[in-house]
Amino acid sequence: MGMTLKTFGKHRYLLFAFWYLALFPGRLGYDYALLARMVQKGESTAWWGANFYWIFRFLTFGGEHLFLISLISLSLLTYSIYFFIWSLPIKLEYRRKALTVLMITPIYGFFGLTVSHDVFQTSGVLLASALLFRWKFDSEFRFSKAIPVIGISVFSLLTTHTGIAIVLYIVIIILVNREVQAAIITVALTGSILFLSNFGIQEPGASSEFADKVPRASGAIPILLLIDLKCIVQHPDAAISDGEWIVLEKYSPRENWLEKTTCSNPDAMLAPLKLDRTQVKLDQELVRTFISIVSRRPAIPFVSHIQRSAVALPPPFFLPPVNQIPWDPKIPLGEGTNVALQSGPEVLHPSIDEPSLAKKISLFAPLEVIAQTMALLINQASWFWGWGGLWLWSIYIFLIFRIRVLKSWESLVLTMPTLLLHLSIFAIGPSSLPRYVMATIFQGLIFTYLIFAGRKVID
Repeated sequence: MGMTLKTFGKHRYLLFAFWYLALFPGRLGYDYALLARMVQKGESTAWWGANFYWIFRFLTFGGEHLFLISLISLSLLTYSIYFFIWSLPIKLEYRRKALTVLMITPIYGFFGLTVSHDVFQTSGVLLASALLFRWKFDSEFRFSKAIPVIGISVFSLLTTHTGIAIVLYIVIIILVNREVQAAIITVALTGSILFLSNFGIQEPGASSEFADKVPRASGAIPILLLIDLKCIVQHPDAAISDGEWIVLEKYSPRENWLEKTTCSNPDAMLAPLKLDRTQVKLDQELVRTFISIVSRRPAIPFVSHIQRSAVALPPPFFLPPVNQIPWDPKIPLGEGTNVALQSGPEVLHPSIDEPSLAKKISLFAPLEVIAQTMALLINQASWFWGWGGLWLWSIYIFLIFRIRVLKSWESLVLTMPTLLLHLSIFAIGPSSLPRYVMATIFQGLIFTYLIFAGRKVID
């Protein structure tokens, strides 16, 4: 379905323009400020996805400008939200209202203009979910007629390493629908993107200034194993054998392994090990040691993964993620935090973390003040707005109790792209950051509005 001025609405274009101008030229977090500096120095990496590296390199004009990549990111997110809402079996009036309500929120504006592969992943999940809703509720829908949307979804999902699982799920659904040609096209497109995007990528070498900051993409799995091992080994009752110590000490001295640190932050766990990330490789010896140690102390890595994926896990079974601003009112504001009062992860990133890219226009400063004030209201309650596991409940409450033709298992089928996202976050345990589950947050906001809008929303 094409987006035209008539269907999208003039006031929504104005909302789009407000956020773009208020946050011009965009926002940039630590990871992508690091990527910008790498691109500026002519270095490359597939750590944040080979596909996204090329997107970032070309759309930032070699890491020099943000205005184009932020504009395209917000446009992609806007289209994905639009396509998702227009795929729901609700009346046109409520589709329009839901879209307007969402575009007013700073969650839409800030996230869409914060340059990262998470915006692309979120857009890919929303589009994949939208296709499944159309498959279920539109009797005339055919995947073969939606190849352009499938292509955008696949391209967006493959900017992350975990997106392939969602792509494979979509292929399975297409095959279940007996559209073999559409499945072949999707597989071919996926293979082409994965193959071509890795051409020209050379991971940082030992002499690079980024070697200790940006791991090689090929080292992702062994680093994940070492993170789990660090959490276990530092426990006083871990009972590591001499043979296991021989393997562990190939990566770092024993005193580094035994140094106590939090298990909720992968970077904090890796810091004491002082790894040479350019040399970390997966081998059978490490895998055997990992299995041996984890099998004796499974509770420690399990709870570590819970801590590192709190944003993805639902209540009442799991605790909320850490709030950005400390909850204890007895602590002076700003003590132990930066000037943004940040001790925990924010929902919305307020700054441009690479000074060379902070090319703002003073004329838009009053708009930015309005936008930043709205963002602070969200960030000061980040545990709520950024808790993807909590927003899962809104999705299923609407699907199961409002769309009565749906069975519970059908709701799971339709939301599997979102569930796969949450499962991958738990399995990997990257860190409990709201940006990883923004696809869930957007869906949760949409369905929460529809729940409170009443029972007449169903078409």
